[in-house]
Amino acid sequence: MHEIDALIGDAIAERIFPGAVVLIAQHGVIRHHAAYGTTMYADPGSRPLTGSDLFDIASLTKVFTATAALRLADERLLDLAAPLRRYLPGLRAGAVTVRQVLTHSSGLALRLAVLRERGPAGIRAAVYGAEPQHAPGSVVAYTNINSLLLGDLVATVAGMPLDAAISELVLAPLGMAETGFCPAAALRDRIPPTEIDTWRGLVHGVVHDESAYALGGVAGHAGLFSTAADLERLLRLWLQGGAWAGRQLLREATVAAALRDYTAGLPSASGAPVRSGLGWMLDRANFMGAAPAGSFGHTGFTGPALVGVPARGLALVMLSNRTYPQRTPPPYRHHAVTAAVLAAAL
Repeated sequence: MHEIDALIGDAIAERIFPGAVVLIAQHGVIRHHAAYGTTMYADPGSRPLTGSDLFDIASLTKVFTATAALRLADERLLDLAAPLRRYLPGLRAGAVTVRQVLTHSSGLALRLAVLRERGPAGIRAAVYGAEPQHAPGSVVAYTNINSLLLGDLVATVAGMPLDAAISELVLAPLGMAETGFCPAAALRDRIPPTEIDTWRGLVHGVVHDESAYALGGVAGHAGLFSTAADLERLLRLWLQGGAWAGRQLLREATVAAALRDYTAGLPSASGAPVRSGLGWMLDRANFMGAAPAGSFGHTGFTGPALVGVPARGLALVMLSNRTYPQRTPPPYRHHAVTAAVLAAAL
């Protein structure tokens, strides 16, 4: 693992991020779990990172929302082929299906961050009144509105608030005791700050995503905080075909279906071809490099990444607060670090 140590050390020296936690497991056995660097470079209040620190996992929240939705589908409470409006009758976009929000092919492209001043009711009024900018199923566009709506769907079908639904459907069965929304103030010392922004000042211990923050910290697209060890559990569930502790939490057929490419041949809003499963990014070279075909994962704006490599039974968790002290525009250099660490692990 000396190569990984050097890769992370170089990234810190280049100020790609102030610190990182890396966890690598194979077939459920932890092979490497290490913390590097500090929480805020040499700024006042900075400290060395630890392997048990809690990070704002940003868009990795989307994978939890998708997993919860798929569990509901397994229980025949949710039809992925059905119009989303069957479950969310206030939605204007009547032709969009559940599967299309899972694969980011709904055609909905409303930017949520610009709505942050409107409050929860104003944000949802804009979201539910939005119309697709492309015919549903015709273009892939990775947008937060898809997962926000999926989160509302999960809460509606489960009959409870989203945080409770994700806890009941995902966190509790996997024993993810360190993962949750809106961390208590007592946990603040374990959480690296994410950014010094122009809206809130130092963002520390609250969700970084502006729209999730405006919604109270709980949303389908962002809001969860977690540790590397907890996130490895989620990857292990998917690498084990949905089985956990002698129980089939997701049907094997559901796992296989979720890790299939649903967007082959579709143009993408970014211009680059993308492969999308149900809630997962598939074979994405930007942060997976030349990983074996069939690899799946997800990234988050604040710096985290998950990668599962079924061909090797390998799980990679990368956590960082790369947005500190301020976010950088794309291309995001931390993605290349994740790809290099994965290559070293493989």
